[in-house]
Amino acid sequence: MFVRCAAAMALLAGLPAVVGCGNAPEMASVEGTLKLDGKPLDKIQVEFWPESDGPRSMGVTDDKGHFVLTSDDGKTPGAAVGSHKVVLRDVGVLGDKFLGRAGEDVDMTEGRTPRLSSDYGDSQKTPLTKEVTSGKCVIELNLTSPTP
Repeated sequence: MFVRCAAAMALLAGLPAVVGCGNAPEMASVEGTLKLDGKPLDKIQVEFWPESDGPRSMGVTDDKGHFVLTSDDGKTPGAAVGSHKVVLRDVGVLGDKFLGRAGEDVDMTEGRTPRLSSDYGDSQKTPLTKEVTSGKCVIELNLTSPTP
């Protein structure tokens, strides 16, 4: 009897771990294009922040404005299926050099003007949302410059 109880307890103890494995969010392949006033934007980090469960995903646009998303771990392609806030960070404003001399503070944005509103870089303020559906998603992000 003790052997059966011990075996049953071991089986039940392992059950939550097995059940937990099935809770990973469904992921879908996501790629797209980012344009500002009809022109492709390069060196923009595109981030998809799920509005429910799932990892954040990101990619950086090339010279044609094209991006491909990969989850935060850098290993899982795509984004979680569902609604996302879209955050855009202008990494092109940083230039090509990221390291200064030892102990020196370097302002990489000095003399450079961001190409996007700072609201796009804030997950609480961004006006962009996109839906990721099962399968392969192609997402177009078409922005317009604010009028002065």
